[in-house]
Amino acid sequence: MGEELIQRLEDFFQLSPSPSGLIKPPDPEDQILRPASHIYGKPVRQAAVLIPIIASGPEPMIMLTRRTEHLRSHAGQISLPGGSRDPEDSDLIATALREAEEETRLPPEAVRIMGTLPALLMPSAFHVTPVVGLVPPDTPVTPCPNEVAEIFYAPASLILDPSQYRISSMEFQNRQRKFRELQFRHYRIWGATAAILHHLAEQLHASQ
Repeated sequence: MGEELIQRLEDFFQLSPSPSGLIKPPDPEDQILRPASHIYGKPVRQAAVLIPIIASGPEPMIMLTRRTEHLRSHAGQISLPGGSRDPEDSDLIATALREAEEETRLPPEAVRIMGTLPALLMPSAFHVTPVVGLVPPDTPVTPCPNEVAEIFYAPASLILDPSQYRISSMEFQNRQRKFRELQFRHYRIWGATAAILHHLAEQLHASQ
């Protein structure tokens, strides 16, 4: 599956290396279909995450992190390495690589960039661009203890299967909000991370 996945990614991003638009979330009230300067009264801020795919051998893996419990936002949640764009970042790919290095010590030069996905506009007013990259196996990574409690790997066969995701809901800001989630072992992957990974899964599935 490793070589097949790389080929599918290459074919997909060759057709559309940097697609525009936004990822469509499952909650109708969150489905803002075009970029905006403000959302919920807050100015939109640019951010990026890296989807690190270790595609060697029969079972490619996707690297994910579990955030530390003391963070002010999304504490303890499963996430992709990433964060806000800094003024010195040349583009959002540079943002994703810098944040991945800061959070996991992943060397930027070890990542082969395949392309980017449409952005996800979050209720927190972050405009998050996912960057897909291939990482050689056995590339050393170490969690930054201030931000990352754990680094783990989930099989791409699970993460990139759209049928594995379900839509759940929870009360947030006095109303029920819908979101996607996926279970891997004891890890609950949900919210923005699940929305981004589900979108990639759907696009690859549709391109077969």
